[in-house]
Amino acid sequence: MNRHPLPRPAPHSRQRLLTLSLAIAGLCLCAPVLAQQDLVHTVQPGDNLHDIAQRYLDDPRQWPELQRFNHVSHPRRLRPGSQLVIPAALARPAPASAEVLHVAGQASVRTAAQTAAEPLAIGAKVNEGAQIEVGDDGFVTLRLADGSLLRLAAGSSAQLRELRHAPASGQVQSTIQLERGRIDATVSPLPAASRSRFEVHTPRAIGGVRGTTFGVAVGPQGDFIGDVRQGAIHVQAQHARPGAGAAAMVRAGEGTRVGAAGTAIGVVPLLAAPDLSRVPAVLEDIAWVEVPLAQDTGAVAWQVRIARDAASEQVLRNGRFTQPLARFAGLEDGEYQLAVRALDAQGIPGIEAQRTLVVNARPQAPLLREPRAGSRLPAHAVELLCTEGSDAVGYRFQLARDAAFTDLVAQTGDLPQCRHKAVDLPPGAYHWRVASVARDAQGQRDQGPFSAAVPFNVVPLPPQPEAPSLRSEDSRSLGVAWSASPGGPWRHQIQLAHDDKFARLLDDQQLQEPAWRRSMPPPGTYHLRVRQIDPDGLQGAWSSAQRLEVHEQISTSSEQPLTSFDGQPVRTGTR
Repeated sequence: MNRHPLPRPAPHSRQRLLTLSLAIAGLCLCAPVLAQQDLVHTVQPGDNLHDIAQRYLDDPRQWPELQRFNHVSHPRRLRPGSQLVIPAALARPAPASAEVLHVAGQASVRTAAQTAAEPLAIGAKVNEGAQIEVGDDGFVTLRLADGSLLRLAAGSSAQLRELRHAPASGQVQSTIQLERGRIDATVSPLPAASRSRFEVHTPRAIGGVRGTTFGVAVGPQGDFIGDVRQGAIHVQAQHARPGAGAAAMVRAGEGTRVGAAGTAIGVVPLLAAPDLSRVPAVLEDIAWVEVPLAQDTGAVAWQVRIARDAASEQVLRNGRFTQPLARFAGLEDGEYQLAVRALDAQGIPGIEAQRTLVVNARPQAPLLREPRAGSRLPAHAVELLCTEGSDAVGYRFQLARDAAFTDLVAQTGDLPQCRHKAVDLPPGAYHWRVASVARDAQGQRDQGPFSAAVPFNVVPLPPQPEAPSLRSEDSRSLGVAWSASPGGPWRHQIQLAHDDKFARLLDDQQLQEPAWRRSMPPPGTYHLRVRQIDPDGLQGAWSSAQRLEVHEQISTSSEQPLTSFDGQPVRTGTR
């Protein structure tokens, strides 16, 4: 093929050529700028504009634009060694990378050149062809070169099959192969009338967009499940029969599910946003985050996410729940964004509901020891005991008549020990709880949440019985009787002691009836008292003590005491 040098430019175009030459020189001297803008190609023997257009241009049919830009007279007669400028606006998108913005839980990446996957780290660059695996407790957010965001949910597997970007023209060619799980995308608007595309491929269908916010999930049988929040996506079945309705446009507020090959694509409206009014404003459990969900009409499951930001770029907890209660491992104290979507019978997520969630679980509330739930305690003094924590500098007690603590009976300041005595409580039902107090990083007082409330009852003591009466039918036995108080049934306790302090007990018995009989103690002075015990073991006050003196006396052969003529017993040593 004949080659000819570029023709000499006309006088009126010399100034333009000089400007172009200076621009080229400037690009050559500033490699980083050149790499992001125009390209310079040095003509090789055999080159022509058609071949160069095939190599560099996004649309090779635009080779006349390349000819006009470089003032080439003959597209097939290029001078070897001369330089052609490839305008960035015409250049084919080059391989790009995605930046890892956020990783929660387990996530890994593997390239075609790697035999083993590596942990995915925030700030890493992920290149075209990479395979990303997200664990069941994980979440990953990627930012593509054009600013589009990809969010891979727990249990997802996806390959970045194509990542191409031309910064100057804004051309983008992105293809994501979703094999398992779910991906949510916020796609930057693509240039109009361009060859740009953004597609998510699944085993059943392809979802293509030009700028929207949407989600795609892969069902258990490989079904394509798509939903659109903004914009629209074009869904094309992979292996449908001709004329089977194999394509559909899904717009904002709509969703679709593409099943086995040959079925038509149906578009349905998304379920309404769930009601989150039952979710507490503040969560105080250090171990768990529990989110109650409303039983929405048509909902068979719920997709729940907790993120640091409203855009859900930094998702910390995410999962799918078939019961109206989401339960995650506990979070650090702070403010979070809760996002919930109800899933219909096809597994299509509905409109998202959001609300702020506050976690305040630290310092952790102490463990309550005494009284235990349901305890029955005397009114004169109730001692509240709990386990002290290593980080706490104080403890605050609350005592109330109701579980909501709206009717407070007592509230302490910061006590140095985890114990408090409540005295003279009227009989009735009560609840108690305790909060730990610590110091924050600035040394300020930091009170944590109260413990779960523990109920107990204050009950009156069994009545004090009257002093018992003593009787003896013979010289060998001692009989004691007393009257039981109203309000029983009671058990009865009787003590016989050598001293009036009842430190040297001779006998100590519990009885079902208010009567007692035993053998006569040896001669001496004794003291006797009784009290009543309720069915729960609550003990009443002792009766007044009775003094008992036992003397030696002379008995007849019938074991009856020998009496004098006036009926008095005759004792030894009497005259």
